[in-house]
Amino acid sequence: MAVLGLVLTFCWTAHAQSAPCPVQPTQVKDVDSQLAIEFDNVSGKQIATYGFGLTFFDLNGKAHPFPQPLAGNVQLTVRGHRSAVWQSRLAQLFLYPYAQAFLQQVTFTDGTSWVDDGSHACSIISVQE
Repeated sequence: MAVLGLVLTFCWTAHAQSAPCPVQPTQVKDVDSQLAIEFDNVSGKQIATYGFGLTFFDLNGKAHPFPQPLAGNVQLTVRGHRSAVWQSRLAQLFLYPYAQAFLQQVTFTDGTSWVDDGSHACSIISVQE
């Protein structure tokens, strides 16, 4: 129950800090060697590239960082939604009950960019089934 409280507190904090986030993740899943992150472009600019980090949490709240970045080069329009999927055999080693996807960087088509300051403020934690 303490872990659930921690997760809910973190979700509220991430939501409260989402205003400066150019991308808002809405869900993360680890299913059948596939990692999927759904997200919305809330920046007001068209996105050219993006990169996410991923951390899994066990029932004791211990963090298990996923060792590979998850990135894409798909242009995403203003207010666009994307369901990005990556195939990875490593995903089978990270079957923990909670997954956190956090935005690491975004490059816009106008040449500007955004980089996470280490706070992981642009994130979502999802319960894994």
